[in-house]
Amino acid sequence: MELTQKKRFKAGELIFSHGDSGDCAYIIETGRVEVFMSSKSEKVVLTILGVGEILGEMSVIDGSPRSASAAAVEPCEVVVVSREALFERFEAADPIVRLLISMLLRRIRFSNESKAQFGGLLKDELIPGNVLKKQKEEVLERLKMEAELKEALTGNQFNMHFQPIVNINDGCVAGFEALIRWKSKSRGMVSPDIFIGIAEETSLIVPIGRWVIEKSCEQLAVFQKELSNSNVTDELFMSINVSSRQFRDTDFFTHLTGVVKKLNIKPSLIKLEVTERILMEDAVSLHAIKKARELGFHIALDDFGTGHSSLGYLIQFEVDSIKIDRSFVRKIQTDQKAFIITRAIVSMSNDLNIPVIAEGIETSEDHDLLNTISCKYGQGYLYSKPMPSDVALNYLIKNLTEIL
Repeated sequence: MELTQKKRFKAGELIFSHGDSGDCAYIIETGRVEVFMSSKSEKVVLTILGVGEILGEMSVIDGSPRSASAAAVEPCEVVVVSREALFERFEAADPIVRLLISMLLRRIRFSNESKAQFGGLLKDELIPGNVLKKQKEEVLERLKMEAELKEALTGNQFNMHFQPIVNINDGCVAGFEALIRWKSKSRGMVSPDIFIGIAEETSLIVPIGRWVIEKSCEQLAVFQKELSNSNVTDELFMSINVSSRQFRDTDFFTHLTGVVKKLNIKPSLIKLEVTERILMEDAVSLHAIKKARELGFHIALDDFGTGHSSLGYLIQFEVDSIKIDRSFVRKIQTDQKAFIITRAIVSMSNDLNIPVIAEGIETSEDHDLLNTISCKYGQGYLYSKPMPSDVALNYLIKNLTEIL
């Protein structure tokens, strides 16, 4: 069966029968449908559904037989939603939503009234106990981490690390990427891959994102002051990762512009790093990217080359720099295809006058090879791991000393 298709039913025509297997659900587009129970002596109409309502979904989700029959009251058209399509959406839902749905199904199916009506056709375990237990554990862990993230924000548990981005040709520090770190009281150091994902799926990313912007800009001001004491005329930039949820915050630009104005930082020195996923999501994010550039902030396209439409984005959207994903950079010495792709990206970007930052540089051989293909900037463990602010400042001072 296709993921979705349409069917038409005549008045009185049966859509499904009590006891049938549930392989799909139905959304009513036109007409009305009655859901009923019947026996040898009588027919009991349980409900009549109209346009926009869904039927048959419970049997699809929990795998039990149809608990009632359904027939068209009048000529009607329905959209047939397959089990695969329904489960794609169910699995993509927030874990808390999935657990609530599972619990509601369980309660409805196991109510005494339901058992009496359904004539004992229900399985003893519609939702396996081990699956339900795992769902509960995942949700409880998630809720616990959300609560701990809120506490971390107010309890000074976050700190910023900064990884240098260097000019590959001469080794000068050109800027830094700001990276948040969380040392939990109970968990110790928590991987950003874990807590950033949870923060982005909730409203927590907004206050956390504001904190990151404030601390990153404050540190950039410190770096710039050190730079002004030297004979180096170039200005450092700061790359800050931004999510689509932050762009949807109506106060995002008010806060951002307020911070740079207060610290007397040029907007062009702030690179807002966005992923291809943000470009794909919606018009709100795209409008925000356009507004950011109008306000003078730079947009850096992160993880370039990993999506399906990377080249198309360079045509459709104005970006100020791109970052080649580390998955390419780490293979340029051993994988000819990776090297050819990397070289092509650099060449194309240079022709478009879009600076390229190669991520994940770990060896001097990688550095030298990228230099031969005219990649402008590099970032990776060869130069430095992300560092606390004081260590990053010392790194910058040492770099300036070596240059001078």
